[in-house]
Amino acid sequence: MKVYYYNEDKWTESGDLWQALSLDARMKRLRAVRENAPYVISFTGAGGKTSLIRRLACEGRERGLKVLVVTTTHMFRPKQYGVLTRSKGDVRRMLQKESIAVVGKEAGELKITFVGTWFYEQICPLADLVLVEADGSRRLPLKVPGVNEPVVPKNSHMVLSVLGLSALDQPAEKLCFRAEQAEEIMRAHGRPDYKDGGQWIVRPGDVACLMQHAYLYPIRVRYPSIPVIPVFNQADEPAQVQTVRGLLDAMGEKRGIACGQLRFDPCVDLF
Repeated sequence: MKVYYYNEDKWTESGDLWQALSLDARMKRLRAVRENAPYVISFTGAGGKTSLIRRLACEGRERGLKVLVVTTTHMFRPKQYGVLTRSKGDVRRMLQKESIAVVGKEAGELKITFVGTWFYEQICPLADLVLVEADGSRRLPLKVPGVNEPVVPKNSHMVLSVLGLSALDQPAEKLCFRAEQAEEIMRAHGRPDYKDGGQWIVRPGDVACLMQHAYLYPIRVRYPSIPVIPVFNQADEPAQVQTVRGLLDAMGEKRGIACGQLRFDPCVDLF
């Protein structure tokens, strides 16, 4: 995996998502206020949420932390580290043994869903880091959230909003979940000629437009006290990384991440 992160006008390359998110400093500040509180990160959007969660779970475990993974919507049933029993004791034992626990309720079609607010609040203190898949995308690189989405827990300390660059130069109707709603955003905020020739072919500025108006702005209104950071995934080539740099500058964002080559990451099949 390659990570490039932007912070206050400075770009840095890293192979470490942990460093890109300044998690050591953020967790230290949290523990100064609440000694045993876990740090909670919610992942929204499309185009690599689960892969990024796996990577960050790996990095957390490498640092000796206990990592809890949950979903407030749906995700695929884990191949390992899964706890589907709704037992706090089982979650504790998995964290003690493996340092990672993927907790959910069976939902059919090889998927799991949210365990419920009460149980979620019971198990969060068992972990040092909680990673929440808070949005569904049908494995497409672009998405506009539905009326009740994303489902971000109230105890979140950070939200990562992810969109995938594999949609670039492709028809939006094939690669965007809720394409009709995305077109509404484009008509209101995007380039006037987005449907030149009768078909919407996704351009870099379109991804930025959806990132801002479907995710960043609405989530920041709902959660004004926590960082909401744009993540452009599938930036597998240097030219795509440069594209993200230009987008973040044009968007006026002070923080942002470009990452790629996750499909080659050793953590890709973690759970």
